[in-house]
Formats: sequence, C-alpha cells, structure tokens
Amino acid sequence: MALTKTKRGTEPPSLAERLRDGAEAAFRSLEAELLGQGPFGSHWIDVAAMSLPQQAWLIHALHLLTRNPGDYQRTPAVARLVGHARRHTAEPGEAAFEREVLAVSGWTEAVFPATLTVPEPADLSVVPAGHEWISEEVDRRLAAAPEGRLDPLAAADLGAVVQAALRAEFPGNRYEGPLYDGYDLGSRVRDSVELPGGAAARAAYVTMLGGDPAVLDSDPGLAGRVGRLITRDASHGPGREVFVPAADRALLTHAFLHVLAHPGFRERAGRLEEDLVALFTAEYGEGAPPGDGPAAALLEELGSDRLKVAFFFGRTEYLGL
Repeated sequence: MALTKTKRGTEPPSLAERLRDGAEAAFRSLEAELLGQGPFGSHWIDVAAMSLPQQAWLIHALHLLTRNPGDYQRTPAVARLVGHARRHTAEPGEAAFEREVLAVSGWTEAVFPATLTVPEPADLSVVPAGHEWISEEVDRRLAAAPEGRLDPLAAADLGAVVQAALRAEFPGNRYEGPLYDGYDLGSRVRDSVELPGGAAARAAYVTMLGGDPAVLDSDPGLAGRVGRLITRDASHGPGREVFVPAADRALLTHAFLHVLAHPGFRERAGRLEEDLVALFTAEYGEGAPPGDGPAAALLEELGSDRLKVAFFFGRTEYLGL
C-alpha cells in the first residue's frame, strides 16, 4: 500500500516561514489553512498547555497535512491530531511519522481507498472444509506448535517491537484503532495456556479454520486435539488481549493482526479473516504466505491494497461484497 501526494498549484508557506513569529502564530496559520474561518474556535487554548516537544510535533503534523490534499473531514482531523500530540509515537523526520499523522487524522482511511476501483460483485461463498482436511490441519499445527511456557518479559519486549514495526511499515490503520489509540501490545500479551478449551472454544476454533463444528461430535479424538491446540496457538481475546504460546514474532504478529481487523470486515466477511491474517503475517511478520485458499485467490485477482482496505478499514466493497 503506497501513499501518493498531489502538488498544489501554488506552494503554501514553508514551515520555517510559519515559525518566524513563534509557535502560536505557526499553529494558528496552519489551523486556518486547514479549517478556514469557520464557526469553530481555535484549539490553541489546548495546545498552549502542551509541552514544547508536543507543540512542535503537532505543528509538524499539521504542516504535513496541508501538503497532502484530499477529500477528508478536516475539522475532526485537526481535533484528532491535537488530542494525539501527547501520546504520539514517531518524531518528525522518522519514517513512521508521515504514516502516523495521516492515519490518526483520518486522511489515509478517507483518501487511500478512493485511489482504488471497486471490483464487480463476486461470489465469495466458501464451502466448509471436510473432516479429513480439518484433522490434517490440526495435526500440522500441533506438530509446529512450540512447547513450554511463555516468557512474559520476552513477550512484552517483542510486543513493543511488533507494534512499532506495523506503525512503521503499514500506512495506517483506522484512526481509532489499536495502532495509535494508546493500546500497548506488550502489556496485553498472555500465555495461550490460559485460554479455555471447552466445547464452545473448540467449535469456534474449527469454524475459524473454515470447517463445520459438527465434525467434533463424531470424532472425540479430534475434539481433544483441537482443545490442546487452542492452548498452543495464537489467538485474541474480547478485551484486546492477545494469546501466544511463545515469544515468537510470527505468532505475535498473527494474533495482533486479528485485533486490528475492522469490526465491519469481521461482520460482513469474517469467514475470510484467518486466511487474510495468514497472508498479512507473512508480509509484516515472518513465514510464507498461503499458497492456496481464498486469500491467495483474492490476492491474485484483486491485489494486496484492496484486501488491506477491506480488512483494516472495513470497506468490504473492495472485495466485491
């Protein structure tokens, strides 16, 4: 997913020119350029209470926004950046700074999908996997699952690395999503052994694999293996906790990507979630992408950008839905 810029007919003042009369003058000029002389009062009263580094970050962020025209809502964009300045993660000049500013402001979510065409409606019906495939997939995952207990300190450190890498590499999740809303992945990592392995959890796991949970009723042995696998695999919880059996980058990236899935995508195309998470894990974490299945077919037909817009922004029309 690449960000593109469009030059204006006349260049606005440089940041250095705006700063000649101080931070307040610079902020107010940027605010006026973005919002115009509308009925809303200035945010300066909030900005004046910030530390100097926070003010500097915000002024750089607004200056960047003026250099990226597009059809997005400017009033909430400025308000979000003002609110975000105290918890920003990337500094001006860093590779992740532009991605953070454009994501938090809502620019990416509004502007980037408009650069793509919506495909023709498609039939994405998926035939549930049969008993034989589910059994083989469970055994494959069990054989690959790490042994032992999770090292919480190593997991916390790796969680911070994974979250920072996605901020730097992905051009922005939804503006209220867990990349930028204050969510701390490192503090939310739990050991997969804490996950329940009862009947409901086993049925949900088989559904996640693309199968019919009814296969468990006729095969108690498979049900037992699924219960063990749940405690040895990556997953996520309703409170945005992530569960992994080891401090492994691919597993942690996989679990975190589930947390990043847009609720609208999950509601309308949730049957594709596991396949797309595996695809994105290979791109942003480690491992090989799936060689077949729905994600591989959609990648070839629609391209990576449409899949990301659907998954991360909930714009499932870009899947043909």
